[in-house]
Amino acid sequence: MTCTYEFRPAQPTKKSSPNVLTTLSSRWGVPVVEAVAAGNVRFNQLHRHLGAINHKVLIETLSRLQRDGYLKGPLTERAEGSVVTYRLTDLGWRLHELVAEIRDWSDRYDEQVDRARSEFERLSVLR
Repeated sequence: MTCTYEFRPAQPTKKSSPNVLTTLSSRWGVPVVEAVAAGNVRFNQLHRHLGAINHKVLIETLSRLQRDGYLKGPLTERAEGSVVTYRLTDLGWRLHELVAEIRDWSDRYDEQVDRARSEFERLSVLR
């Protein structure tokens, strides 16, 4: 029997899709968004909260998240004489909600993934 299915890799439907996926897959993008979702925070608070992040990497991550519209902060708004904090934009809140959905999905299917991995390992040993 011949397979008639033609494999077609998924293509982004919009130009912006890779940008969102880059944010989701970056090492620090989601952790920074999650930390800022807890409330308006200053740079040093974020740095302490995230712990393992390098100072330069945090600056780059915050700049990228502001550039892409997920955060408001010193690069996107300037208030004279006030303390500069980072906060989520509406888009940032949407990303936060998406991450929560992914986390819920992960929790729901974690055991199934573990079983699949165990089965894969079992079959790998038999070869």
